Amino acid sequence: MIDFISRFSVPGIILFIVLIGYLRKVPVFDVFVEGAKEGARAAFDVLPVMVGILAAVSLLNASGFIDILANLIEKPLSLFGIPPEIVPILIIRPFSGSASLGLFTQQIKVFGADSYLGKVISTIMGSSETVLYTLPVYFGAANVKNTRHALAASLIASYFGMLVSVYICKVL
Repeated sequence: MIDFISRFSVPGIILFIVLIGYLRKVPVFDVFVEGAKEGARAAFDVLPVMVGILAAVSLLNASGFIDILANLIEKPLSLFGIPPEIVPILIIRPFSGSASLGLFTQQIKVFGADSYLGKVISTIMGSSETVLYTLPVYFGAANVKNTRHALAASLIASYFGMLVSVYICKVL
C-alpha cells in the first residue's frame, strides 16, 4: 500500500492541480509557461552571485585557509567540549553545502554513523544552513538590495544550531 501511494502521489497531485485549473477555466499550460519564464529569469539573476560564492569557497579551500583557521580555533573550542574533528565542518558549513557534505562523508567513513562524532556531525548538518549560499539566492530572487542584519542573524542562528547539536548529542 505504501509503495502504491509513494509511486502515484506526485503524479496524482499534478493531475489534481491540472483538473482544478481546468474546472476553474484557468489556462493551465499558459500559466505554467509563464511561471517557468519567471523561474528562469530568477535563476539568471542569481547566477553571477552563485559563481562568485563558489569561486570564493574554492579559493578558501585551495589556499589552505580553512585548515589554518581550524588549527587555530581547535584548542579554544575543545575547552567548551567541541571535538576537534568537527571544527572544519563548523567553519565551512555556512559557506558551502557541497564542501561540508564532502567533509561529512569523509568523517562518516572514518568514525562511523553510529559513533558520537557521527551523530554530532549528522545533527550539525541537519540543524544548520549554508547561509552565504541561501541569502544571496533568496534576496537576489526577491531583488532585495539592503539586507541589513540578515547575514549576522543568519550566521548567529546557524552557529547556535551547530553548537546546540554538540550539546544535545553529548546529553543524549
